[in-house]
Amino acid sequence: MKSSLFFRSLTLLVLLLSNLLNASLSFAADQKTDSLEITNIQVGFDGLYKVGRWVPVYLELTTDSPLDVQISTIARSPDGNPTEVPSQVYSLKTPGTHRLFSEFKTGLLDSPLKIRLRDAQTQSILKEFSFTPQSKQNQFTAIGLKQSVELWAMIGPVPGLDAVSSESLADLDQNLDQYAALIEDQASLPESAYGYDSLDTLVVDADFSSEPQKNEVIRNWVANGGHLVLCVGSDVEAYQQSKYASWVPVKTLGTTTVRDLSSLELYAAVRSRIRGVATASRIEISTGEILATGLDGPLLVRVPYGLGIVTFLALDLNTSPLQNWDGLNSLSPKLATRAKQPIATSQQNAVLGKRISQTGISELDTQLFHSQQNFPGIERPSHWWVMALILSYLLLIGPLDYFLVHRILKKPHITWFTFPVMVCIAIAWGGFTALKDNGSLLHSTQLNVVDYDASAGQMRGRFYLNLYSPETRRYQVSVKSSVPSQSKDQPYFPTHLSWNGLPETTFAGMYRSAEGTISGPAYQFSEQSMGIENLPVLKWGTKSLLAEWTQQQSDLVTSKLTGNNLGQLSGTLTHQFSTPLKDWVLAYGNRVYLPVTNPEQLDESYIPANQAWSINGPRIESRNIKGYLTRSVSRRIEQKGQNNATIVTVQTDYNPFAKDTYEILKILTFHEMSGGYGYTGLSNISSAQLDLTEQLRLGRAVLFARLDTPLSVAELDQNQLDPKHQDTYIRVVIPVSISTEIQYELPSLDKKDKETKDQQETTSGSDNE
Repeated sequence: MKSSLFFRSLTLLVLLLSNLLNASLSFAADQKTDSLEITNIQVGFDGLYKVGRWVPVYLELTTDSPLDVQISTIARSPDGNPTEVPSQVYSLKTPGTHRLFSEFKTGLLDSPLKIRLRDAQTQSILKEFSFTPQSKQNQFTAIGLKQSVELWAMIGPVPGLDAVSSESLADLDQNLDQYAALIEDQASLPESAYGYDSLDTLVVDADFSSEPQKNEVIRNWVANGGHLVLCVGSDVEAYQQSKYASWVPVKTLGTTTVRDLSSLELYAAVRSRIRGVATASRIEISTGEILATGLDGPLLVRVPYGLGIVTFLALDLNTSPLQNWDGLNSLSPKLATRAKQPIATSQQNAVLGKRISQTGISELDTQLFHSQQNFPGIERPSHWWVMALILSYLLLIGPLDYFLVHRILKKPHITWFTFPVMVCIAIAWGGFTALKDNGSLLHSTQLNVVDYDASAGQMRGRFYLNLYSPETRRYQVSVKSSVPSQSKDQPYFPTHLSWNGLPETTFAGMYRSAEGTISGPAYQFSEQSMGIENLPVLKWGTKSLLAEWTQQQSDLVTSKLTGNNLGQLSGTLTHQFSTPLKDWVLAYGNRVYLPVTNPEQLDESYIPANQAWSINGPRIESRNIKGYLTRSVSRRIEQKGQNNATIVTVQTDYNPFAKDTYEILKILTFHEMSGGYGYTGLSNISSAQLDLTEQLRLGRAVLFARLDTPLSVAELDQNQLDPKHQDTYIRVVIPVSISTEIQYELPSLDKKDKETKDQQETTSGSDNE
């Protein structure tokens, strides 16, 4: 009795202390809450962002006491799981107004969002703001767009680009192909390159006053695949003193007076004349393409920088005579548009919508996603096989059971025995085959895709990690990556990690509406998305993750390649990668160079490390790149009794269900060179930055190869996954010196070459065609 009384008293004491502790923490939190005020919240660019991309969150608060706080954003993953992404810890030492920055990633259109301001020490919520689509009580604005929509941002107003208004976002037409946002305060620019992930183009017109830290972020974003448009007119001195001039590969040599702007009219494809005299910058470029020129030099150029591009206009759009020119409504969007789409986005979406019901694949990124879902030892039956089994089971327990007990045994009451027996047998057989087919081990597929710009030393990597779990449980996941260098002491660095979604409207696709989506269990990201905590995976279920990283590593490739306008290459290159380059393809202009392989001497076809390798070697052939990618075959048919012949070229149809990662990545690398959507029937909008066709157009060579080096290490619950079966592919963008010499090959005069044949097949685009 005394013991019972003692435990009751102890329990009451614990509850009392717990309540006092909670009350004190709540009082402290209330005190901190009362001492701060949120004055501004901005999501994306004026409330616009893209689904499946990293989105910047900008928050401005005023406090009258020191605080250590974090921003965290809650959004839905493509599976419907609420995910919380915390920012770094901000130590607000002094009272006043402070700007905080964070990032998040949402996997569903019109996903509800929550922005929380947490105490960094206790993780208690100090402030919370929510957004729900179609709600009239939202505390901030946020509209998710498909990745096929062009989203531009302007530093300063740009004539010809109508900026959306944050006040009118609720009535915004979300069926447009292009949107432009105006950045009025450069202090709200993202503080990391991932913050520009939703952006297609950043336009800067005559306002070059970005602070050094923000400018370095812009430089890093462009170097990793972004697109920057600079408009510099008469105020060349302000540009030369800005941070842009220190890295943009366009030389400014003063100003010049331009009276003839017809080339700019031609580029804008308008009949409206530019009347008046303009003051332009005198510019020079060493590589890239000239889009419009005047009598004294180029006016509009597009040049590569790292893995991205810079469009440079030597005129200010906000000054006369361009300011009042009617053609700006055509010129400005054309400057901001990075590449031509084969058909309009709206028309393409309509066509793709018809294909979805047949294949479920409308993007190359989706095909790559499915190619990584083949786990060793897991052989699941097809959907048709499952449907056949269901039909057989229904026949067994229905007509066959009836025929057995009524016609053969003639004892209908036995069905009370035969029916449960068949059900039990089906359950036992289903459970046995499920265990056999699905296995009891954890499996993973790992794919590394690394891009390297040899001129700037810029390197970016993508690591695709797909997990197969034999049980329902939560995992703690982190990824560390390294650079493919020969250094033995190459360090591993933390990697930006998140889920990987399908750019489709199908099940688990990102283009579904969040309405009606079943909310799954929530999980969290670690600080600045360097890992995932409590990742839920169902039994025999899968999760697809994507890790991204960037590094600066110079002198991994030394190029002495020279090319001409016919796509002919000569010279050597030397690489310092960890292993020889296998299964390589080198593209330049409209030509592609390939090794002539001998199955018994494969080593001779590799590009060795630390050795000068010549593109003019004896076992290297050259072909037309489009014919190579489409696997075209030209058939020469001789006409009997006539001296002429008919040449018929046949392309091999593209298979969207193929799961050969090497072939998928090769098409993804040169998608537009293959004919783009017209050939593959798939768009490449989601992974547009992985298409390096643009680099070919700007006069560079692109080397695609396989590398036998696992670059990333994935850890599950602090246990490393085996990286031995990790596939690694590297794509190198190589500068090429331009030569004016043209090399011709004379045709062979051998008798055997003059002999006519009724029918002869030749690989299309080869040197023997």
